[in-house]
Amino acid sequence: MKLTMNVSPKNGKHPYYEYFDIIKTAGFDAVDFMLNDLVFDDSEMYLSNTAEYCENIKREAVKRGLTVEQTHAPFQFKNWDSEEHFESVIIPRLARSLEMSARMEAKISVVHPIHYMVYKGHEEEIFQINMDFYRRLIPYCKEYGVKIAVENMWQRDKLRKCIVNDTCNTSAEFIRYVDTLDSEYVVACLDLGHVGLPLRDDEAQDMIRALGHDRLKTLHVHDNDYQSDMHTLPYLGKMDWVEITQALADIRYDGDFTYEVSSSLLSTTDDGFTPIAAKFMADVGHHLINEIERKKHVINKEDLT
Repeated sequence: MKLTMNVSPKNGKHPYYEYFDIIKTAGFDAVDFMLNDLVFDDSEMYLSNTAEYCENIKREAVKRGLTVEQTHAPFQFKNWDSEEHFESVIIPRLARSLEMSARMEAKISVVHPIHYMVYKGHEEEIFQINMDFYRRLIPYCKEYGVKIAVENMWQRDKLRKCIVNDTCNTSAEFIRYVDTLDSEYVVACLDLGHVGLPLRDDEAQDMIRALGHDRLKTLHVHDNDYQSDMHTLPYLGKMDWVEITQALADIRYDGDFTYEVSSSLLSTTDDGFTPIAAKFMADVGHHLINEIERKKHVINKEDLT
């Protein structure tokens, strides 16, 4: 199981190639590359030659002994409800993100479901919108040889300003999304931190077991205080990492252990602290991976007796 770090074209004050140095030295194995810059018409990612841009990223990663294992497709588009914008901008740029993923040799690209609408009371309508949406992208997955990972989401009640349920934030709905698409090119990305935000009984470990081995193929690993989407390092929030690692072992999870944590620890003005912080982050990740593998070993031994 590879320890994978989320990387953007700029992580704080570090461009991605400097960030590669930092995370490799710290002990990370691979990269989850963020492609959200494709939403901006003036971004280098959008204006550059796709092949050259991706080749540069892959070359800089390989030079340091890293691989780009997955990507995160762009999601901060405006005007999702405009058919013209959807057809002329959103779909073409998502298709381009899948091409970029393939060129960087990523296996999976996380693609958020469409969820700009109020969720409560519109669950079935949103489901149908998303089935059409993902089916539009599957031909590109087949062309480029990349899987799409659907992610569980959350939203904030506009009146009460509190976090409420959203798309794929229940086990039953998440399973329905993946199984209805019924494609070898669609899997689940469980964002662990998103699970505990809406007011529900399910914990991350419950969602892991419900999704199971065949659906759950990647993670967004981070912690929170059950009140805000903090994207902080495991053990710095309130989630139960003993139970989470046990659940991942129980389903024989075989994907990567992919952080989606804030890079604020690595954006300090104290350059001497950066490698210390990066190593701490990597050490926490490797500890959790070791716990998963240790618990798998115990389960396997019990199965033999």
